[in-house]
Amino acid sequence: MQRKPRTGTQPTRRVGDAEASLRPFRTHKNERGLTLMELIASMAIFAVVLGIAIPQMPPSAFALWGAQTQVLADLRRTRADALTKGDHFRLQVDDATHYSEVRMTFAAGVWTPNAAPEVSRALPSGVSFTAGVGANFEFNTRGLMVNPSAAQTLNLADTHGHYHDITVWPSGQVAPL
Repeated sequence: MQRKPRTGTQPTRRVGDAEASLRPFRTHKNERGLTLMELIASMAIFAVVLGIAIPQMPPSAFALWGAQTQVLADLRRTRADALTKGDHFRLQVDDATHYSEVRMTFAAGVWTPNAAPEVSRALPSGVSFTAGVGANFEFNTRGLMVNPSAAQTLNLADTHGHYHDITVWPSGQVAPL
């Protein structure tokens, strides 16, 4: 079988011809997309704009969300303390802006609160409890509420009329609403 000789306009490809071997990998001028430098530059511009905008926001914008997150965490920690430390623990809402966690001791057949709270917190300024003031959430060593009828929803509100709810279930579970 004979080979036909190459003729015409096709270039011949020689072994070791670097230009010919790279030809399939050349990029085209009309390809679309971002280069790495363009992506880095746009991220840097976004970071600068965000760095200027965040400090200008009022601090109360996140206060309600932060308060809800903190109360949820403290309720869950109170329940976890009861489970892990072998005593009853109580989270009590003292007034519209304060709450505390109290360890209970077993004496003469009754669980009584210790004089000093384990943790005492104040809500951020501008945030208050609108429902649940005076509530006590006592958890036993199994993580259940001692008085299931005390389960209720706590309402947190800010000065702008926004509110968030936290529900404490008779099982001891705590959930935002």
